[in-house]
Amino acid sequence: MRSLVVAWIVAVALAGRVLAEGPGWPIPAGATSLPATCRRPESGPDDVILPYVLGKVLLGDVAYLTRGGGEPDTCVRFSPDGRRLAVGTFLGRIEVLDVYAGKTLWRARIAEGMVKQIEFSPDGDRVYYGEQSVDGFVYGADARTGEVAWRFRLADDLETSAPPARESLYGVYQLPGCYRLRALAGGDLLVLGLHTWGDHTAIDSMTRLARVYRLGPDGAVRWRFPGEGPMPLSLVYLDADGAGRRVAVLAGAAAGNTPDGCPYKPGSLYVLDGRTGALVGGHTFEPLEPYFARASFWKSVSVDPRGKLASVGLNDGRTFLFDLDRVEPQQTFRFGTPIVISKVPVSALATYTHLATDAMAYFQTGSSSVPYASSARHAVAPPGPHPMANTLHAVGPDGRVRWRYRSGHEYQGFWTSADGRWLATCVKRDDPRIGRDAGAMLFDTHRPGGGSAKLVYYARVEGLTFFQADLAPDGSAFAFVEIPYQDPTTAMLVGTYQVHVVR
Repeated sequence: MRSLVVAWIVAVALAGRVLAEGPGWPIPAGATSLPATCRRPESGPDDVILPYVLGKVLLGDVAYLTRGGGEPDTCVRFSPDGRRLAVGTFLGRIEVLDVYAGKTLWRARIAEGMVKQIEFSPDGDRVYYGEQSVDGFVYGADARTGEVAWRFRLADDLETSAPPARESLYGVYQLPGCYRLRALAGGDLLVLGLHTWGDHTAIDSMTRLARVYRLGPDGAVRWRFPGEGPMPLSLVYLDADGAGRRVAVLAGAAAGNTPDGCPYKPGSLYVLDGRTGALVGGHTFEPLEPYFARASFWKSVSVDPRGKLASVGLNDGRTFLFDLDRVEPQQTFRFGTPIVISKVPVSALATYTHLATDAMAYFQTGSSSVPYASSARHAVAPPGPHPMANTLHAVGPDGRVRWRYRSGHEYQGFWTSADGRWLATCVKRDDPRIGRDAGAMLFDTHRPGGGSAKLVYYARVEGLTFFQADLAPDGSAFAFVEIPYQDPTTAMLVGTYQVHVVR
């Protein structure tokens, strides 16, 4: 296994490594002039802008996982000032870098697990990271030195499992893990812990335990949800406003340990009072019959900055805007719901959603699919594309679509700058002419016109992109993860396990 190394690529006209102070976005010292195509705060709609590489971070050797068809979990997070970047890897490494000085401030390694989630405190003084391991620790550390101030053990609540066999590619996913961190004003931290183990092909043999925690600045528990004990369901994801007024949690699949009288239902949105952890209310999504037998989702919930509204996307193609006080749908969008083509229903699942600070709502729809194809006795392919497949939808505060963008890619996640101007997403697709195509796209939402006019650039990678990335709060830099894949024709590995940091 290659040791973790940091390889910062020197950009055009770059001579120094010290952070230069000055108006606008920070630039590396020694750059007497940046290329005319480099993005700046004053970039206009007529500017030709190309991805400007600030650096790349090599993350290690994951060939064994890639050859087995796996994708290495990796997380990246910018500090509030946009100058430091925290990186956590499938190999159990965490490091914090000074993006503009091009150096590692500190690095650490966890024992026998992966770094699953990372988050900075709002003041940037502390970095939190959660692991998936036999212990499932969550750490609160000094962001400048890495010194651990406290740690919280999820396995005390969610139980533990034996370490997986060395040759097991996916055994780590049967260990307790931190699936979401959300830092709040004042130094508190929301934590979503989940432990799932057993035979994933047989629901009755599975055991699921999940719980949400609010921790204080010292790592002490302020509240737990559910209060009576871990939920015997899979809590998929959560989000909250920065002040912690409301917490929205998605409850997914049941398991063999889910009792018949469980008060919590699969396929539901639960809303909590962020101050106390008390249940405000819940909404169970009805299946979109006759095409879907149940309602399900991925990491598709987002809460607006006021804690008044949430967006939720479902695998049946529906997307909702929810009133978080009444816990009821305020508006429903059917971007990807099934349409019939040649007597075959074709849908496009609603993937990620995002509510930005400027009151814009962003939704994504995935590739065309046949709802019942996974349970059919023979392969069922869509006879034609869904008209809204692989589309990015931008909806204004009035509930009307402002613009769309479609490029044939699958979009993976949304990240916006603090002012809502810059919008980033990771993309990938299989092109029959050129093979796999992946990278990251940046949009300037202030540009007039539709999605094509707002697209600033497409930064391609040789391999694939992972679904976790981050945009600096001021919009100055974008960090995304490249992961290798095995070419199905040549069996060769394509791409590098690394983080790209671009302007």
